[in-house]
Amino acid sequence: MNTRKSVVLLSLFFLLPAKAELTARAVVSSIDRTILSAEISGNVVYLPTGEGEYFKKGALLAKIDCAIYEAQKRKIEIQKKIALYQMQKNEQLDKLNSIGTFEVLISQEEYRKQGAELDIVSVNVKRCKIYAPFNGRVVERKVNLFQSIKAQQEILEIVGTGNLEARVVVHATWLSWLKKGDKLILSVDETQTELKATVKEIGAVVDPTSQTVLIRAKLLKPYGKIIAGMSGTATFNSTN
Repeated sequence: MNTRKSVVLLSLFFLLPAKAELTARAVVSSIDRTILSAEISGNVVYLPTGEGEYFKKGALLAKIDCAIYEAQKRKIEIQKKIALYQMQKNEQLDKLNSIGTFEVLISQEEYRKQGAELDIVSVNVKRCKIYAPFNGRVVERKVNLFQSIKAQQEILEIVGTGNLEARVVVHATWLSWLKKGDKLILSVDETQTELKATVKEIGAVVDPTSQTVLIRAKLLKPYGKIIAGMSGTATFNSTN
């Protein structure tokens, strides 16, 4: 190779950028998104006012009329107390050899049985109220106030506001350089703002038809007005 040609090629090499920017479309989603369902049947006596309402973790989100479950609890508490008195009486008679061992054992087991029954009804009383598992907003009310519902019926769909990520579909060839921890910039269409993010997870499989793979990127706070469902462009840097 002659000297002039070598100089030209060397000059072109130094003109090439050290990094190339690659872009892909992305959708903002929340890691915390769920549908709350009733664990008991009854009438709904409390719900948030409507879609879009904010709430804090631990806030009351729904309440089912608990009168019958509280009455059942009081009944079992009384039955447990009666079983306790009977057991104590039988144990005293046993010390005086005035009762058989079988009767003592039966009274002890009856007391334990009532204790288990009390545990069950106590759980049902707790299920009358549904609390927020995270900070978030109401997506949709599945039932109406004062509606009679069944166990396992959906009540509310909620979404978290404090744990957002970007879901990006990229070409499978990017796997040759893309890795967890890589940084990227998400330009959000709806707000015309940019957020910094890092690659959190890389999909376990490649779609054989489109030859693409899903990338999950953690968005760095503060989010500003960014909410789940917004879309944008993710910009990555790849080394040539």
